[in-house]
Amino acid sequence: MGSRHECTAAASTVRDRSVPGPWATATKGLAIAMVVAFHATLYLQGAGLDVLLGRAKAAFELFPMPAFFLIVGMAAASHRRMTLGTLWWRRLLPLLYLYVLWSLIRTVFYLVVPGLDGGMGDLSATDPRALLLLLVWPSSSYWFLWALMVFTLVRWLIAPAPVWLQLAGSAVLSTLFTSRLLDAGNIGLDRVGGLLFFFVAGAVLAQPIKAAVARVRPRDQLVLLLAIALITLGLLTGLRWLPFLALAGQVAAVALGITLCARLRPGRVRRVLTALGDETFIIYLVHLFLIVPVAALVAASDPQWPRWLDAGVQAALGLGALAGSYAVARLVRRVRWLYMPPAWMLPARRTARPTPPPGSTARRASDQQVTDAAPAADADAADAAGAAPEPAGSATAGAPGSADTRRSTRPPGR
Repeated sequence: MGSRHECTAAASTVRDRSVPGPWATATKGLAIAMVVAFHATLYLQGAGLDVLLGRAKAAFELFPMPAFFLIVGMAAASHRRMTLGTLWWRRLLPLLYLYVLWSLIRTVFYLVVPGLDGGMGDLSATDPRALLLLLVWPSSSYWFLWALMVFTLVRWLIAPAPVWLQLAGSAVLSTLFTSRLLDAGNIGLDRVGGLLFFFVAGAVLAQPIKAAVARVRPRDQLVLLLAIALITLGLLTGLRWLPFLALAGQVAAVALGITLCARLRPGRVRRVLTALGDETFIIYLVHLFLIVPVAALVAASDPQWPRWLDAGVQAALGLGALAGSYAVARLVRRVRWLYMPPAWMLPARRTARPTPPPGSTARRASDQQVTDAAPAADADAADAAGAAPEPAGSATAGAPGSADTRRSTRPPGR
């Protein structure tokens, strides 16, 4: 019976073949590296360090999460063919499980380690209201899991509408939040409103996006770079209120980042980004547990250091948190309950366990197990993040971090 449930759970995080391969994984790797660096900067700034890039927050937010949700949205293109019941068991329930589980882990962590608070302006992580309001007031740490649930359901509901209407409606909503004409007073809710467009665009334009990536030339990338520079200048000089300005900057940044990753030649940079991209989910989930305690120690030391030392601490924390989170992701690959629901939560049907298609290797399948799902969780969600592989040669090994769609026991995203 356990196998049955595992098969069902795996299916809920399997990748969709409509999702691009190498460039998508490398793009996720670049995005998660930027997210970790940004959070290191943010928390050190709160600790009193005069960190580099602290004033470039507006520009730094243009790429990582929009790119992530675009790629996850591309994986969610097939959701429109599911019934609501299937969508619940295969996408929404796994995401809800992960959101509640990791929110509990977050609360326990901050209770056990006194003096820390990773709330960043929201309710304190140890405030009982944070757990009571979990489903309506997402935390600043795991809002992306909540967003994936909302996006997955919203996209399924609006799928029958004309494509132009889906894009226009989500673009208007997103620009209302990115221009700060609307402010929900909650980081998670504001991010959800501002990023819906990218999830919807990925779902309805998956094929055109892949075709466009293959056609982009260096001169197109230069145009995108110029557009990003001009828009960033506008954002930093107080023009964020202009409708669609920030959204246009995000679109340009995502396009440039994706096309640069697509043009990476085989080598160390591509290998590193791909490795990070395969583990995006767990890296996002655990990196703040490494950053927040260090930032608290820095704050306690009342830093009045030279600027060069501030920069060194920032670089060390960003790289250390990224490397440490990656190591943790590798260690917990087989701790399945951390990234997918236990057997008893899943339906008892679907007794057959799919067999990997001819030509696939156990190792490849294994290295792409379902860790993605969570962050990117829509099974396709898993796609967007990283994946937790099955032991080599296992019957369930199936394609998490890869484009393999057979079955999966393998986010996520932060």
